[in-house]
Parts: sequence; C-alpha cells; structure tokens
Amino acid sequence: MKNNSKGFSVIELVLSAALFSIFSISITLAVLQGSSAIQAGIRSELARQFAIKGIEAARAVRAQSFDALQDTTGSGIHFSNGKWEFSGAQDERDGYVRVISVQSAQRDLNNNIVISGVAEDADLKLIIVTVTKDNFSLDFSTYLSRREFVAITP
Repeated sequence: MKNNSKGFSVIELVLSAALFSIFSISITLAVLQGSSAIQAGIRSELARQFAIKGIEAARAVRAQSFDALQDTTGSGIHFSNGKWEFSGAQDERDGYVRVISVQSAQRDLNNNIVISGVAEDADLKLIIVTVTKDNFSLDFSTYLSRREFVAITP
C-alpha cells in the first residue's frame, strides 16, 4: 500500500515555527545591540566635544590672564561680558555635566613634570575636564603655561 501524503505533518509545522522564531529573535537582538552601540558612540562623541570645548575655554582664560587660572577642585566655565570665566561648581548641557579642575603643576628634582613632585611650578597649570552623564565618564587634561610656546622653523 502506497502512502501519498501531500501535507505537512504536525511535527514539521512545529519544527519550522520554532526555527523561524529562533531566527527572528536572533535578528531582532542583533539589530537592537547595533542600535545600542550606535547610541553609545553618539553619547561618547557628544561628551568628547563638550570636554574639548572646556579645554579650549580654559585656554581662552589663560590667554586673557594666566593669573585667572586659580587652583580649584571643580568649577564650571561660562562666556560672559565678552570673555570666559570660571564660575559655579559645574556646567550642564543636555544632561552632560562638565567639571573643570585647575591644579598647580609639579616638578621633580630633574625639572620634569610629574603628578606628585618636589616643587610647584608657578608658571604651569594642569587643567582636567571631566564630563559625565548617567554611568558614563570621560576625562581630558592638558598643561597650560604662562608663556606661549613659539615654533621655530629653519
């Protein structure tokens, strides 16, 4: 006796539905993770730009008067009356919080710049800009000198 079934069995239908579900869930998770990574990259870039603007504003303060770079563990910076000024405890923009600290630079016995040294350099300041948002944090730092360096070309 010949059996010519022309339909799908229940087992075949259940198996194909399960495989389709697994494939669909995998694709959805991959898309969501990609989207999350893109959002993290955007947040990181916005924080980086906010930090760099803080560094540039501190450079502008130094250009106005090096003595305006007073040591502080945390400050904001604002443009007011045509010049940059340190004020407040922090800056905030779109949920990003920027804190700028100014520290006297330290030198060792060989006159090298170090984190903790023997002598304080009155003509050099360490600027640290920290930007945070939610559980993300980014730090940028630079040294600013009383004297500008001039490149000499031969």
